[in-house]
This record gives sequence, C-alpha cells and structure tokens, in this order.
Amino acid sequence: MTATQRLDEDMPVSRYEYDDSVVLAADLGASEATAEIVGDTVIVVAEPEQYDLALPEGEDARAFIKNGVLTVEVER
Repeated sequence: MTATQRLDEDMPVSRYEYDDSVVLAADLGASEATAEIVGDTVIVVAEPEQYDLALPEGEDARAFIKNGVLTVEVER
C-alpha cells in the first residue's frame, strides 16, 4: 500500500500482508453501508457517498462491512 491509498481524503486504508493473503481495512464510520466486488474493484456505498477501491492482485476476494469497518480479504 502506498501512503496515499485512501477511500477519500479523510479515510485511509490499512493494508496487512500475510503469507497467503492481503487484507485491506477502512473505518467507514457508517453502519448503513454495503460493499460489492465487481471485477478488480470493490464498490462501497455509504449513502450518500460511493467509493471505488482497487483490489490487490490475487485469486479470490471477499469484502464485508461489520460495525462500520470495511474489510477486504484477497487470497494469493
């Protein structure tokens, strides 16, 4: 992750590297949000905003939101 990877100017994305996966996490601060993977992009809708986040390279990805925290897991 570069230091500038963010969903928006106030929302940094943390990146965690493991042997078999990469995990991205961002605190949306919104309990009413959804995340969906389309191709190589995670689309996050937290009304009234929409954010697009590029997925790291990998074979299988899943995205979910729990307690306002977006988590994206990508298996290598």
